[in-house]
Amino acid sequence: IIKHVCMKPEIEERLLGMDNIIQALNNNIQLLEYISFNLHKESFNLFNNIGLVWIWQNLMANQIIEFYKLIVVNEKFSFRKTLNLSQGLKENIDFKSLDSMILDLNNDYDIHKFEIVRSKYLAHQDLKNEEVKTDIVTIRKFTDKIISTFTFLAKEFNWKHSDLNNIVENSFNEIFDKIREYEKMGAYLFVAELKGEKTVEIESLSKSIK
Repeated sequence: IIKHVCMKPEIEERLLGMDNIIQALNNNIQLLEYISFNLHKESFNLFNNIGLVWIWQNLMANQIIEFYKLIVVNEKFSFRKTLNLSQGLKENIDFKSLDSMILDLNNDYDIHKFEIVRSKYLAHQDLKNEEVKTDIVTIRKFTDKIISTFTFLAKEFNWKHSDLNNIVENSFNEIFDKIREYEKMGAYLFVAELKGEKTVEIESLSKSIK
C-alpha cells in the first residue's frame, strides 16, 4: 500500500481497515468458487469429504460477516461511516456517486437477507426459525459490487489499495495438483504390477504424471 502524503490519519485508518476486509472477501470468494466448481471430478470434493464441507461452510460464514463489517452503518469500517467521516472532514471526493453506490449496496444486502443469515444463523445460531438460504452466485455478485465500490472510494482519495490477486487460490490449487500427480503415479505402478513388471523406468513414470 502506498501512503498518500496529504491524507488525514483518520481517513487512512479507515481505508487500511477496509482494505484488509476487501482482501479477505477476494480470497474467500475465490476459494468458495474453486471448491464449488473445480473439484467435482477429484477424489476429494464436497460430496465425499467432510473436511472440505467444513472449510466451505466457514468460508461462506466469514464472507457474510465481512459483508456486515462494510455495510452496517455502526461498524467502524463500514462504507457509510467512512463517508460520514469524510464529509465531516470536508474531503474533496464525489459524495453524490459514493452515496448512491452505498445505498445500492445496502439495498442488495437487504434483498438477499444477508443480515438475517448473519444474525440468526451465524451470531445466534437460531435454528428454530424458517431457513434462509443464499448461494455462491449471489455471494460472488455482491462481493464484486463491494470491491467495485471500494476501488472507486480508494481512487477518490488517490490511495493505492492492495493488489487483488489469486495467490491464495493458486496455493490451494497446488494441493490438488500434487494429489493428481500421486494418483497418476499410483495408477501407472498398478498397471505395471499387473503386467508383472518388477521395475519401472523413472523417465516413463515421470511422463505418466504430466
